[in-house]
Amino acid sequence: MRFLGGFLAALFIVAAAAALVGAAYNVAASSPDTPLEYNILHAIMRNSVEMRAGDDIQRTWTEEEIGKGFGEYNEMCVICHAAPGKERSSISKGMLPQPPLLAEAARTWTNSQLFWIVRNGVRMTGMPSFGVTHSDERIWNIVGFIRRLPQMSPEEFRAMESKYKGMERDEAGREHH
Repeated sequence: MRFLGGFLAALFIVAAAAALVGAAYNVAASSPDTPLEYNILHAIMRNSVEMRAGDDIQRTWTEEEIGKGFGEYNEMCVICHAAPGKERSSISKGMLPQPPLLAEAARTWTNSQLFWIVRNGVRMTGMPSFGVTHSDERIWNIVGFIRRLPQMSPEEFRAMESKYKGMERDEAGREHH
């Protein structure tokens, strides 16, 4: 009986502390993270991805695969992550944490880590899981394009937009003109 009383008292204290912290903590996306919050959450995210992504997979992509990856990126990713010669969208500017500019951030992740992030998403960041809608092949094509981003100029990005404009994809990711 004493144990049950102690357990209920501890449960009450934890619930009260959670309510107080919840009332004091501002969850608004317009309220910037403190440096401590940012560093802790970023370290958790990075360590989680590194642990789950496994060993890096060295890989090269054909121009066709890069083109398919570009199509996916231009359709779904550029709105938040921008591209050479393109700014973040107004939607992206209101997100906290800010989605990384992948032309810069791609250098800090391995192929396997990028694949894991695109496939699984990142909780509480706005990064969705594309593994529920995209095959692994389509996700690898996106990774291939992201790998190309750091070396891409705004002119090259615009040329790809022109080249692949009007290309539609079916549910399986096959392109149709």
